[in-house]
Amino acid sequence: MDNKFFIFADYIYYNGNIEQNKYLYVEDGLIKGLFKENNSEIRTYIRKNSAIFPSFINTHTHLPMVYFRGLADDLPLNDWLKKYIWPKENKWLSSEFVYDATLLSACELIHSGTSTINDMYFYSEKIAEAIIKAKLNAVIGIGVLDFPTKFARNINEYLNKANTIKEMYKCCSNIKIAICPHSLYTVCPDNFKKCLDYSFNHNLLLHTHLAESSWEIEEIKKRYNESPVNILNGIGAFDIPSIFAHCVYLNDKEISVLGQKRVNIAHCLESNLKLANGFSPIKKLLYAGCNITIGTDGAASNNDLDLLGEMSSVAKVHKGLNLDPTILDVKTVFEMSTLNAAKALKYNKKGILKENYSADFFVISLNKAHASPIYNILSHLIYGAKSSDITDLFNNGIPVMMDSKILTLDEEAIIEKSNWWGRKIKETY
Repeated sequence: MDNKFFIFADYIYYNGNIEQNKYLYVEDGLIKGLFKENNSEIRTYIRKNSAIFPSFINTHTHLPMVYFRGLADDLPLNDWLKKYIWPKENKWLSSEFVYDATLLSACELIHSGTSTINDMYFYSEKIAEAIIKAKLNAVIGIGVLDFPTKFARNINEYLNKANTIKEMYKCCSNIKIAICPHSLYTVCPDNFKKCLDYSFNHNLLLHTHLAESSWEIEEIKKRYNESPVNILNGIGAFDIPSIFAHCVYLNDKEISVLGQKRVNIAHCLESNLKLANGFSPIKKLLYAGCNITIGTDGAASNNDLDLLGEMSSVAKVHKGLNLDPTILDVKTVFEMSTLNAAKALKYNKKGILKENYSADFFVISLNKAHASPIYNILSHLIYGAKSSDITDLFNNGIPVMMDSKILTLDEEAIIEKSNWWGRKIKETY
């Protein structure tokens, strides 16, 4: 494949502005500019009746849990985890399961315009292997728990696993590593602090769940006589590169602390809705100074990895909650899944299409009944577009999907394997 090319579209969201009828020029995986005309000697892709946007960055996922999609629905978080998900993970988790499931997730991510993921799970090296095969980018989170799993038996083994995996991928440009203590209700403060110190000493991201449910708040106060936010603030979790998923149950004082620390938050609206965990106070968190990003959570609790659909929900639901149609406008929500997400994950050259930034973008067709007429292309993307409209995805300048066909993976075989796993799991359900 050529290392340089032009691509034409009717609309290109370039450097935060809408440009029309121009050519995006890519060379050696980087954006090199926007032009009115192409060079006929350089390969050119023409995408008429289409728009080009920076690809999405999903800041909170559990990719292998896609194989548990629909297995246990309409349940409270604590019951969902303890009675269904954790027992199934204990029975089924293996290197093969995690690798195969991640490939299925990768197909879904590609079709919905996502090129970069912040994941948290186990058998992390197999997740990385699948992401590399798909030619995507990921922050691969090493899951940590106080109790033994098939992955490790104690805090030292979890961190030793992290060290091994970190060394495996230290020269891989597609993969970063994060340390992921699951939560304060599964990792005690002393072990949480060990994760924090390891992250800081090795310059890794810390990724965890925070204040997701009312049960969590009550349980942590019962155990430690403090709120989760106060405990994490006390051990310095907000003072290192870190990202916190959910952040639903917060009081005004805690919101102020998170804002002063400029904390990165992965907002997972649809998962919170489905598990009836409530609504994160995103308006207050934004105004306080937090960096808000968007994650889908795992497909077992969402039940998809479609960040475009998630963004539309975020934009609409918070308007209704706050009785204010002006908050979370389309540009704000779009940047949550692009620029804000890149900042949170320490990707300095992603999240926007501009010169010398990574050529990570998708093409979306406008040749649809629900895409006509167009007055504001960004509004259409957030409020009217569907992930099925996305036809092409480029990551680091490499075509990952063209004309709705994934080029890096055998999608048909991956779906067939998923159905095989589903039948096995169902036999013991």
